Amino acid sequence: MASGVDRISALPEDILHHVLRLLPAHEVVRTSLLARRWRGVWRSVPTLRFTGAKGWGSADMFAQFVDYLLHLRCGGDGPPLDSCDFDLDSDGFMLLPANQRRASSWLWKALPRVRALRLRLRIPEDPGASPPSDMHLFSQHLTRLELVGVGFYGSVVDFTGCPALVELSMDTCDVVVKQLLSPSLKHLRITRCYAQENYRILISLPNLVSLELIEWVQGRIPLLGSLPCLARAVVVLNESCADQCSQGQFDSCGADDDMCDRCYYYYGDPEHGPPYDRNNCIFLKGLSEATDLELSAHSDVTVFNRDLKWCPTFTKLKTLLLNDWCLAADHNALICFLQHSPILEKLTLQLSKGPSYVTEAEGIYKPLGQSVASNCLKIVETKCANVDSKVHKILKILTTYGIRLEQISVQQTSRIPGSGCFNFVCTEFS
Repeated sequence: MASGVDRISALPEDILHHVLRLLPAHEVVRTSLLARRWRGVWRSVPTLRFTGAKGWGSADMFAQFVDYLLHLRCGGDGPPLDSCDFDLDSDGFMLLPANQRRASSWLWKALPRVRALRLRLRIPEDPGASPPSDMHLFSQHLTRLELVGVGFYGSVVDFTGCPALVELSMDTCDVVVKQLLSPSLKHLRITRCYAQENYRILISLPNLVSLELIEWVQGRIPLLGSLPCLARAVVVLNESCADQCSQGQFDSCGADDDMCDRCYYYYGDPEHGPPYDRNNCIFLKGLSEATDLELSAHSDVTVFNRDLKWCPTFTKLKTLLLNDWCLAADHNALICFLQHSPILEKLTLQLSKGPSYVTEAEGIYKPLGQSVASNCLKIVETKCANVDSKVHKILKILTTYGIRLEQISVQQTSRIPGSGCFNFVCTEFS
């Protein structure tokens, strides 16, 4: 200010903390040089953000700074930090084994003293650099954990020692384990993660409320145990998911590993994977308590259609979104969900631009007559690029199983950029 008045320094300390928590940790410490008022402010900022070694001259200088600051802020008996953020992926810091060990020690030092921890690393190209070991984490304060590029190798990832943990997010991680444990977790998001192809990860979380499993990269889809509190689930399986059959069958073609390596490990390696009944649901049963479901899969992925043989009743399900996979085997899955969702209110069918789902496999589910279980269904939304024979077949199936035309809305996305979309209400079709 022209008057020379330092208005910023006169602000209350909680306002200064709010400003400083947006800065990287080394810049927060540098504010101690601004004025006498600022000398001790950095010591009580409730957030630490470490943004890598770039600009430090050497990785050792950066590591010494992190060691010092974590010792100062996390080594005593003071109040826990609100959050701690490590972004060590952008500058190649994690490519050296010595720095990988340093990052591991920082994690263990910060974990007991923070409420929210974000760790962004780079998975080493050689997983052998991270020896297999069970991971048991302990923190009385941790409520939210976000992991990007972290590798888990061993038998179990155990969060039982984190009784306050409610939110876990994993993105582009190696999850080469057999079981995920947490009695307190409520929200789980797994995005673009890698898993083993010869066994499944057992996920049994008694307090889980929401599950997001987006683009499971390679490996088998997890085995879902009991999820009694589940309310919402979003699952997107792309062509990398290993739950496929090269013979085009939904329920394992029975071939040995020389004929169909996909089905050879379909039920998991009994010597390494979690034990479960091969004559039962792998995935859908764990979602049976949800009120809101979104299930999308690539046409080659068979696990959803396979589970229809033991399809549970979705007694609480009110909204459901399915994509083209539900059209296989003469709309077998679509009919199954209609007859196993007694209070379903809204059904959305998200159709791709490609041709109809083609398969010679016979549907696993045997329809229960031609009546639809739900009397609560208000609307069926069909979203498509073209109103074509695929949509016509869907209309025929829906009306055959008791859904009136006035309950069906067709939304066609315009092929002309910027023209929006067209909505239709069916009155009749031939």
